[in-house]
Amino acid sequence: MPPELIFPPRLTVRGATHSDIPAVAALLRTSEEFDTGEPAVTDEDVESEWMLPGFDPAADVLLVFEDERVIASAEVPGWRAEATVHPDARGRGIGTAILGWIEHRAEDRADQGADIRVGQTVVDTNADAISLFVRHGYAPRHTSWVLRLPDNVTIDHPPLPYGVAIRPFDPQREEEQVYRVVEDAFNEWPTREPSTFEEWQSGVTGRSDFDPTLLFVAVADLDVVGVSFGIPYDDEGWVQQLAVRRDHRNRGLAKALLRTTFNELRRRGSPAVGLSTDSRTGALDLYVDAGMVVRSSYTHYSKVLAPRDSVR
Repeated sequence: MPPELIFPPRLTVRGATHSDIPAVAALLRTSEEFDTGEPAVTDEDVESEWMLPGFDPAADVLLVFEDERVIASAEVPGWRAEATVHPDARGRGIGTAILGWIEHRAEDRADQGADIRVGQTVVDTNADAISLFVRHGYAPRHTSWVLRLPDNVTIDHPPLPYGVAIRPFDPQREEEQVYRVVEDAFNEWPTREPSTFEEWQSGVTGRSDFDPTLLFVAVADLDVVGVSFGIPYDDEGWVQQLAVRRDHRNRGLAKALLRTTFNELRRRGSPAVGLSTDSRTGALDLYVDAGMVVRSSYTHYSKVLAPRDSVR
């Protein structure tokens, strides 16, 4: 930790090990419940982040302890940071100290000669966190929304385009095809950093709770042209990824994949189904048309630490 970063008295800090995952997930759930009213993070979510290639919890995670209790955490898997302070420990300068560590760690992780950008997505109701970022030179970059399909919304089944079928994917033959469809679609977003195959795996097929029967593919002429990946959390189902290859868009495939996942998550006991999207995708209307409603909004605040002539 840089010597100039000073935490309040009686607190200790260290990096993390995988044995800390349950404590970090519990802290994140507590903060989520306080900030949004809906705790959602699971141990598997944290684990999948810490499995990213090149991610070292000992160096890329900071844990803050008070009397052996984790009261704050931060991680920097790349340009995107994730940090939180327990609601009972806020207002003590911990967030300011953590922000300094995040910037220092982002600088350490950056490729030589590259612009160094770091940021975090914050729920729009967390005025204190927003004020902290703005005071330290962070600016809004894009908006995100979390949506939910209410349990009383009927899911219809429009016909599929001719020659297209939807089924669970084949993990022995289609993993790289699925990655390519998702990655190509997501790389159309402005300012998005590309993900490697290994990075995609850590968040999908490499998750310890991954269920291949909840990764649906749209197939045409033996090619994967669309993907929808669902996760059955305890309180609601979640659509983690949805993508359609460019040459098969505007044919109703995204809605068909979405409804297939909705139905399967409901069949497994999740009457409410959620997902998140942001302003870079242009997909908000798709989800609203499918009967989903916005339940919370977020803003990504970002800062360039070492600008060059042009900024990504």
